[in-house]
Formats: sequence, structure tokens, C-alpha cells
Amino acid sequence: MLWDLMQQRQIAQAKQSAAQAASAAGKTQVEIAEMERLIETLALTCQAMWELLREQGKLTDEMLVKRMQEVDLRDGRRDGRIGASATTCSGCSRPNNPRHGHCVYCGAPLPPPQHVFA
Repeated sequence: MLWDLMQQRQIAQAKQSAAQAASAAGKTQVEIAEMERLIETLALTCQAMWELLREQGKLTDEMLVKRMQEVDLRDGRRDGRIGASATTCSGCSRPNNPRHGHCVYCGAPLPPPQHVFA
């Protein structure tokens, strides 16, 4: 009888845990769907803006790619992400991560980081 009570309690706890996990999974699915919708909206907006700029401003795809690479490298890394602006070393003119106080190449002190507002 005691064994049955313990098993019933464990079963109830397992059911409760499963229900909580299902609820969390459902919430996560909704959040993912919303993020996907936002990403699609941003992609559509970026494409429309680029087409307008290209048509009206005589810009080229090559110019866009070059600027994307420049923006990507502002944090000193080519990783496809926007990061903090890289700090340029006054000693060797190489870009450094703004978190460093000294140049990782030549050891010269670095100026304070510049903030990027996107």
C-alpha cells in the first residue's frame, strides 16, 4: 500500500513536469514564430530599401557588399555581426577590440572605445 502511494505521487509529479515542459515548449514555439516573422519583415524592409537606393542613388551591389564588409570589420572581426567599433592603435594603426586597454599587436595603450549606436 505504501509502495502504491509512492508510485502514485511519482506519477503525479511526472505528469506535472510533463505539462510544464509542454507549456514551455508551446511558449517557445510562439516566440520563435514571432522572431521569424520579425526577421522576414526586416529582410523585406532591407530589400525594399536597397532597391530604392539602388534605383534612385545609382548605387551598386558591389558598393553595398563593400560597405557591409566595412561595417562588419568595425569591431575587428569578420563575423557577419555588428559590434562595437574597433579601436585603432595609434602605434601600428591596426584595429583592436575596444575591451582591450593595450594593442594586442604592438602593446601600445589604446584610446577609450567609441560607442556605436544602431
